[in-house]
This record gives sequence, C-alpha cells and structure tokens, in this order.
Amino acid sequence: MADEGILDLVYKAHRRLGELEKLPRDYGTGELLYSSDIHTVEAVARQPGCSLTQLAGFLGVSKPAASKFTRKLLRLGYLLKEMQANNAKEVSFSLSPKGRRAEQAHQRFTRKVFGPLRAIESGLSASDRWVIRYFLEAIVLASAW
Repeated sequence: MADEGILDLVYKAHRRLGELEKLPRDYGTGELLYSSDIHTVEAVARQPGCSLTQLAGFLGVSKPAASKFTRKLLRLGYLLKEMQANNAKEVSFSLSPKGRRAEQAHQRFTRKVFGPLRAIESGLSASDRWVIRYFLEAIVLASAW
C-alpha cells in the first residue's frame, strides 16, 4: 500500500464508502431501508416539522426526489404528515415512533462504522489535518468533471 498514490487511496476509500450506501439495512424495524430512506428519516429527525422544499434542501436533492422518498416512508409508517393551517398545499413532516426507532438505530450504526475513523482523525496533528483538508477540498471543488 505504501507504493500507491494518494488519489488511488482516495478512490479506494470512495468505493468502500459507496458500498455502505448501496446495501439496504434493517435499522431495528424488521424492514430494509436504503441510504436515501434512512437519510430522509435522519433529516426529518434533525428538522421536525420541515416542509418538502426544506427537506429537499437538507438532502441536496430535487423536490420530486424528496417527494418520492417521503411517499415511501409515509407508506411504511416512518413519517407523519401534517397539513399546514396557513397553506393547504404545504405539508410538514415528523417522525413516527417507528421512524424514531430507525433513526436511533442509524445513529448507533454511524457510531460503529465511523467512530474508528473519527478516532484516527482526532489523532492527527493540526498540520496533517490541514494538508488532508486542503487536498480533499481541492478534489471537491475541482471543475474538471
């Protein structure tokens, strides 16, 4: 591994993280949820009472995509929908008890998976953090693609 370039390692890390996103998981409810599902649950947990437009913004997706996610989660009983009194077209979302169970299980999963990575990060020197941050931000901001 010492002979691999940094970009090769970034690509391998990207692939490993992508594998986490592809597989559906049971977050304590007996049903398999995809990452888009559980991230929608997580976003609603962080911003209870959010509108569809706000939810789409939190998730970084289009409003139709957020609508698709919420329809599924409403049907499965993870979300609750309430009509806004001041605007009949606007709804807000909150978690059902089932959604709260899934969100708590997702928090445990996140701590288990990312905890060791956060521990490594916390052991880095300030200069190492700066170099890594600079490099990764350059990748994110690159306009080559």
